[in-house]
Amino acid sequence: MVRSIRYSRPKAAPPELLIDFLCCRFPYLTRSAWEQHARDGHLSVIKAARDSCGAGDNRHGVVVPMDYELQQNDEICFNPPRHLEPDINEHVVVLHSDEALLVCVKNGNLPVAEGGRYSANTLVGVLQRLAGNFTWETANGTAEMCLSKATNKETCGLKVNYYPVHRLDKETSGLVVLAKSAHAARILSGQFERQSQVLNAQLTKYTGGESLTVVTSSQFDELITMDKSVSKSYIAVLDGSVPEGNEFIVCNRVGLLWEELKDSMKDAEKHTKLKKLKMACYHASVGKNQQLYGRPACSRIRILSSSDTLRVSVARVDILTGRTHQIRLHCAQIGFPVLGDKLYETSTPGKVGGLHAVADDIYLYRARETVSMSWGVEGMSVKRHLLHAAILTFTHPTTRERLEFFAAPHEWFLSDVECDEATKLEENKSGTEILRDLLDRAVRGLASHRFQEKVITTFCYQ
Repeated sequence: MVRSIRYSRPKAAPPELLIDFLCCRFPYLTRSAWEQHARDGHLSVIKAARDSCGAGDNRHGVVVPMDYELQQNDEICFNPPRHLEPDINEHVVVLHSDEALLVCVKNGNLPVAEGGRYSANTLVGVLQRLAGNFTWETANGTAEMCLSKATNKETCGLKVNYYPVHRLDKETSGLVVLAKSAHAARILSGQFERQSQVLNAQLTKYTGGESLTVVTSSQFDELITMDKSVSKSYIAVLDGSVPEGNEFIVCNRVGLLWEELKDSMKDAEKHTKLKKLKMACYHASVGKNQQLYGRPACSRIRILSSSDTLRVSVARVDILTGRTHQIRLHCAQIGFPVLGDKLYETSTPGKVGGLHAVADDIYLYRARETVSMSWGVEGMSVKRHLLHAAILTFTHPTTRERLEFFAAPHEWFLSDVECDEATKLEENKSGTEILRDLLDRAVRGLASHRFQEKVITTFCYQ
């Protein structure tokens, strides 16, 4: 799949070489990796040079050397073969599929759509490649091929387009809804956008002044139920043992870290490569020039279970806003980062205010090498951050039916935890057994929610 970007630079900026632009703009690949892609013919430039008469564009795509000097409006094209993309886990569970949409549970090593190093190795790509090759799994465990549904495009061998209407981070597992037409995508996206607009306006009433008005739990409940278009809840394993029943409501604004660091050369140099990725928390009430301090954000973190032995807690997280990395930032801000987070840490474990993003080189090493993150228990590590989208409710774009889905986190978390099962930590249980018990207790804490029973579909890998 060809990906392209049109080059533009300020008039006063000096000329820029292709290799320098790629390394600065897309640091997920090293300089040597970009040079290898060029040698293999995966990079080309559609030049936007004007003809000798000065009228119109004389556009043509050519493979150019990496020391090519880019011109305004050049179009850079990148077309690597799929086998050069990072490996992914293609395990996906489909909970619902009809003519308008598909709801599925993705794992924690799968981006939703193309971006960064990923083009074809995405949830959208997996669904398109495997369409028609999954089975319906009924409540009694029997399976029958979905080819019996002849009216569904997926069962007729026809290509189905999938349109993500919201996204999860690559390492966040859980529920995702994708539309199957542009029309359905517009309606579903509209639900998410309307909810965001309503909640932002109401949240600003509490946090938009020069002094912060605390959002209480009852006010949070009122806000989150004000617009019932979409409802999302997450389960997270946090680094640190917090007494069960504790609750945190975090209203720190969320914005780019670079806005805070760009005038500080000492700190900025550690974060220059990923300045468009890293986010930061700002005080909820910033008074004037609010645009310089991110956007309003509010999360409620409720501790459902915890273990002093594993030094972790399992929390339910509800959000009024959906800012980039919001849950991970707010959890680290209160001193209990999401376990396994490769980007955000705390310098004050168990205390508010120690949130920080690691330096670029540290994060890139962790991400490229798929480093497992250890925690305070000997012999245990985790491959990714343990955050899972567990509850999703929305209105069907054509039938107007309210749909509610639940995906337990057990399978998705435990498959990414590495543990010496022979080592018994408590009551003759291994670390994964203790964590499973914690997850069981956490899910029982959600028992007040009634979830729609759905026939589950699972992909067959042959």
